[in-house]
Amino acid sequence: MASASTGQRTTRRRSAFTLVELLVVIAIIGVLVALLLPAVQAAREAARRAQCQNNLKNIALGVLNYESSKGVLPAPAYIVPDSGFQTLKDDRLFTNWLIEILPQLEQQNLYDRFDAKWNVTDVYDSKRVTEPASNSPNDVEEIATEVPLFLCPSDSGAGNPFVGGYNSLTWARGNYGLNGYQYWGNYENNQVAAGTKPPRRDDSKLPGVLDFNVGIGAVSWEGRELRRISDGASNTILIGEMRVGLSPRDRRGVWAMGMCGSSFHCRHASDVQGAVNSCNGYDDDVYGADKIIEDVGNPTLFAECMRPDPSSGANASGQSVIRSVHPGGAYVALLDGSVRFISDFIDAGNITGGSCIGCSNDNDVLPGNFGPWQRLNVSTDGLTTGTIE
Repeated sequence: MASASTGQRTTRRRSAFTLVELLVVIAIIGVLVALLLPAVQAAREAARRAQCQNNLKNIALGVLNYESSKGVLPAPAYIVPDSGFQTLKDDRLFTNWLIEILPQLEQQNLYDRFDAKWNVTDVYDSKRVTEPASNSPNDVEEIATEVPLFLCPSDSGAGNPFVGGYNSLTWARGNYGLNGYQYWGNYENNQVAAGTKPPRRDDSKLPGVLDFNVGIGAVSWEGRELRRISDGASNTILIGEMRVGLSPRDRRGVWAMGMCGSSFHCRHASDVQGAVNSCNGYDDDVYGADKIIEDVGNPTLFAECMRPDPSSGANASGQSVIRSVHPGGAYVALLDGSVRFISDFIDAGNITGGSCIGCSNDNDVLPGNFGPWQRLNVSTDGLTTGTIE
C-alpha cells in the first residue's frame, strides 16, 4: 500500500523588478551621468588646451629657428620687388610667415611645393592659379593642405575650409596668427614694385594709431631684425590664437593667406580695439564682412563675439583681435618662446588716440596710458608688461 505524502514540494519564484524600482535605477544612472559628464568634458577640453598650447610652442620655436638661420624674423606677409603690384590691395602679396617657416617645422616637402614667383595671398584672382594645374605652376593643392600643427583642437570649425578667391579655391584653416602690424604705404609699395627696396625707417616713428608700433614686423619686402624689438623678448607677443571663420566665405583663420585676420593680427591694441576676445562687434575689419554677415547672421556673430565691422574696406583687411574658444581667454607665445594664457579681462589701458610713440606733435601716444595688453603687443614702448593674467 502506498504511503501518503508527508510533505509538499514548494517552488520559490523569483520576482521581477517593479516599475518603481526600474525608474529609481534609471534615475540613479541619470544622476551619475549628469555628475560625470562635466568632468569628462572638462578632461577632454584640458587635453585639447594642452595640445593647442603645445602647437603654439612648437610654432614659436620654428619662428625663432628661422630668425637664427636668416638673421631676421619672418614678415607677416611679403611684397616682392618687380611684382608690378603698386596699389593698396591685398592681391599684391606673396608668401606669408607660416609658409616661410615650414622648413623649420619639418614641412620642407610642403614648402618646396610652393612657387615663390607666383602671388599666393590675394583676394580677387590669384596670379598663381589662373591656369589648371596641368598647364602651369600653381599652389592650389598647397593652400588646401591641412597642417595639424596649425590647428587648435578646441576650435571645432578648424576642419571647415575657406572657399573663395579665384575660381572658389579651397584654403585650409589655421588657428595661430603672428603679432604684426599692417603697414604698406603707397610710396614704399611703388618703390618695391619697381625693384627698389626703400631704406629702413625708424620703426618707433612710423605714423598711425599704434598701428606700426604693434607687433614684431610689417607687411614688407623683408622681416624685422630681432634687435629692433626694444622691449625685449619676454615682454612682446610673438603669436596669438586666432578663431577660424564661421562660414566658408569667412577668411579669418587661413594659414597660407597673408592677410590681417587670416594668418596674422594687426592693430589689435589700439584705441579702436578691445583686448582678448573683444565682443563689441567692430573689432575685426576683414575683407568680405558683408558676405560673413549674410551667411551667419548678426545674432550668431554677436553671440560668438565674431561679428566683423560691416564697414570693412573693399580691398584689404585692416584689423583683427586675438581670439579663442577656450573659456576665459586665449594663449599667446612670447618672443622668448614661452606660452602664456591671457585673460579676457586683462587691463587694456586708456588709449584714446595718437599717431606714434615718441612723436613731437599733439597726437603723440603716451605709453603711460598703456595697460598690460598694449605693453605686450607694442614692441617699442620701453615698458615691462606688469601683470598680464
